[in-house]
Amino acid sequence: MARTAQAPEAPRASRPLVRDMTGTGSSTVATAPEVLLEARPAVDFVVSLMLDTEPELLPADQDWLAASRASLSDALRRDLTRVIGDGLGSEGIGRAIAPLVVEAPEVRTVADVLALAARLTARDLVRSCCDGEETRAAVDLAIRVLDGEPDQRDAAVAAWPESYRAGIGRLLDDPGRELRALRRILRAWSERFAPIEPRIAAMEQRDVDARRADVDRFPLADLVERITGGVRWSPDPATRRLVLSPSYFARPYNYVFGGRDWHMFAYPLADAALGADADAAPAASLRLFKALGDESRLRILRLLASGDLYLTEIADRMGLSKATISHHLAQLRAAGLVTITQAGTLTYYSLRRDRIADASDELATYLGSSSR
Repeated sequence: MARTAQAPEAPRASRPLVRDMTGTGSSTVATAPEVLLEARPAVDFVVSLMLDTEPELLPADQDWLAASRASLSDALRRDLTRVIGDGLGSEGIGRAIAPLVVEAPEVRTVADVLALAARLTARDLVRSCCDGEETRAAVDLAIRVLDGEPDQRDAAVAAWPESYRAGIGRLLDDPGRELRALRRILRAWSERFAPIEPRIAAMEQRDVDARRADVDRFPLADLVERITGGVRWSPDPATRRLVLSPSYFARPYNYVFGGRDWHMFAYPLADAALGADADAAPAASLRLFKALGDESRLRILRLLASGDLYLTEIADRMGLSKATISHHLAQLRAAGLVTITQAGTLTYYSLRRDRIADASDELATYLGSSSR
């Protein structure tokens, strides 16, 4: 999950405005990772279940999402809270299903996710939940408890990041119950997702087909920035595989997953892949003008016009909380006004001056096309 990192004096940094499930390390790499650009409806299925942002969906799908959530029984809602989290800072152990889905290239459909969940063990979830050097000792302790050392239970729970402790405690106390809850909510959500899965898969494939040539055309850093809409990324030395998969339910944000030797961006599906009404206002333009229509966000852009900054620096200069600044930066990144640069544990924000110059041109283009 998103974590704040301590950075050296120059520069100073916070973690990126993405759903980050990775453990990052050094920013240098000996060999460029293999790049896989692929449609994976299984990933969108998991993202749609884990949503903690307001996605940019077509009106019919906004209605579908609201109705699907409302249709869950009280028991299923409890399962959802147990395995995914409460949205208030408590992370459920079931979120570990996402990296497991990504890591297995054969898991492409919702049916594949259910088959994967049916054979999961508690050890699989623990190992997948936080796969980074900083949590290696916590993982090892939890495995010891599952392997028959109950006296290590409290120490194992305490070793995890605070947001995971409740979920890890439940898993260690009753692994079978947690696995059953995960499988129940996945089955229930699959029944609701089934009617839209073919359409989601088709949208994802249109996006991938449109971007295929970019993989060979652009250097890795430029490719990632282009596809994610403003994230500049440097691979860890251990990274051997980079997966880029479009997500309808992530729009306009990026969900980030990672393992020992792989990294994935579930990036926002392009507007052109939606197959929406040609007369509708472009979503990119709506994001742009929404982002510019706020005094605090304009102040952030003014600060970034003087140079690159970290989240803490922006919050200090504006006298606002990091959470508030994070929200504003998310809007600015989604609008393409800000670039996030990730290099190992360091992350900073830069102004995209070319995007600001595009604002008046985009409005003129849209108004001109509507008058023809």
